[in-house]
Amino acid sequence: MSLFTASSKVSAQAKPPIGIFDSGVGGLSVLQHIQQLSPSENIIYVADSGHAPYGCKAEVFIEQRSRIITEYLLSQGAKAIVIACNTATASIIERFRQDYGIPFIGVEPGIKPAIAVTKNNTIGVMATAATLASERYQELTQRYASDVNLINQSCPGLADQVEAGLLDSHETITLLKQYLASLLAQQVDTIVLGCTHYSFLQAQIRNIVGQEIHLVDPSLAIAEQLERVLLQLDVASDTGQALHESKGQTSYYSSGSVKDFQNTMMHLLKQNIVVEPLSHTL
Repeated sequence: MSLFTASSKVSAQAKPPIGIFDSGVGGLSVLQHIQQLSPSENIIYVADSGHAPYGCKAEVFIEQRSRIITEYLLSQGAKAIVIACNTATASIIERFRQDYGIPFIGVEPGIKPAIAVTKNNTIGVMATAATLASERYQELTQRYASDVNLINQSCPGLADQVEAGLLDSHETITLLKQYLASLLAQQVDTIVLGCTHYSFLQAQIRNIVGQEIHLVDPSLAIAEQLERVLLQLDVASDTGQALHESKGQTSYYSSGSVKDFQNTMMHLLKQNIVVEPLSHTL
């Protein structure tokens, strides 16, 4: 299996980078929080946009893609890797923690924080079919949600709309209304955003469900967990003398259309960011 080949400004610097990958742009919601909490860290963000979304892919394919990206990030000296994708986390994170010698931080639906805020013990979970069907998700619900009414809502097509930057399109709003209607009909008072792509749809969701429904987005919690892990391992760049060093740099790579990814990032983040192509072979 061949590794990605791509030049990296970050890898040439003294501070080992944090690697982040997602099937596409969804992980940018996690990246923003990491940049805010750990501004001195160098980061490599890999969007596997050429194979997005992961939610409808077979687990063997998700593992294959995740290994290729992980090995690329390791070749660039990554000291920790954030799997900023619920589907990939559910599929492979435990195996990768055993196979590779660095910490992996994953994302998973925020069941526990949702339980902390629900008033009527009725919680909706919006996620991909792969996440909802995963063994990891089943264990998560058994561990924390045995005493609540948990309503799972698969959202096919929604990540694709975010990937295309079509947050306010008629098709996106139609999909949201369809999926949310099922949850609202069962009187949920809390909705878990179980896919990092959905973080970019919070305003649209809020317009449909109103102000009384709690929305649980795990993106900040992931950045906080990464910060804790780096500090525990004494590899954080945002401590001591490092605080006085220059701000960390972030390099962006996409396995899909660089132009499309840049356009979507401009739409989502309102930033003109340079994205480099990531050549690869499976």
